[in-house]
Parts: sequence; C-alpha cells; structure tokens
Amino acid sequence: MLFSKTTGYAIRALVYLARQDEACLCGLQEIAKEENIPSAYLGKILGDLRKHQLLRSVKGIHGGYELAKPANSITLWDVIFILDPLTNCDGCVLGMNSCDDESPCALHKSWLPIKEDLIDLLQTKTIGQIAKVNEVNGC
Repeated sequence: MLFSKTTGYAIRALVYLARQDEACLCGLQEIAKEENIPSAYLGKILGDLRKHQLLRSVKGIHGGYELAKPANSITLWDVIFILDPLTNCDGCVLGMNSCDDESPCALHKSWLPIKEDLIDLLQTKTIGQIAKVNEVNGC
C-alpha cells in the first residue's frame, strides 16, 4: 500500500462525500459503514480534515459532514500533507543518508523519474477526479 491506512481512509471518505449531492450532509456512521472504516478512527480523521478546512461539519440530529471546498480543488497531496506531513519524498528510496546525483544509491537513477511522476500525480490528481470514476449520487 502506497498510502498510510489513515490517508487511505481519508481519501475514501472525501471521495464518498464528493459523490453526494451538494446540499447533502453525511453522518460519521454513514460514511464509516459505506466505506467500511472503523467509526472511531474515522472520527479522528474527519476531525483533522475539518481542522485543516477540507471539511465542514454541522452538529445536531440533521448534522454531518460536507466538503469545505470543491472536490476538484482538493488534491491527494493536500490530504497527505495534512495526515502524513513527515512523508519524505526527497529521501533515498533505500533509506541511505547520502543519495544524490553525485553519490547515488543503486536505485537512484531508476527511482528518480518514478518519484517525479508520483509527486506530479499526487499534486495534480483531485478528489473530484477520483469521485467521477464510478460516480454514484445519493445521501
């Protein structure tokens, strides 16, 4: 798995919310059930996303969560940066302390274009694009 479990759950929850009608608030239990994510764990994740203004929440019996900004403006990179800020895309793929063009590890030259493509993908692929792959509206 490329993403941490936390980041994977967050992406799945955001995609779920992106697929809902705009005026629809979704409860924690609904998202957890539909995405098969433990609700206590999801609650913490949604709290972090709300704190970083990717989500809005409304309390009360008719409350729930919704995206705080358009799904097409939330990138995978945004989610990773919030939930896994120590993800080091600049480090050596083999974990060596010194690895660069001058002193490369055995995989440096092979890994460099892959890493650049991966970073580009994460910085450009949006929650909205992912949600459109198998779009299902509802609430």
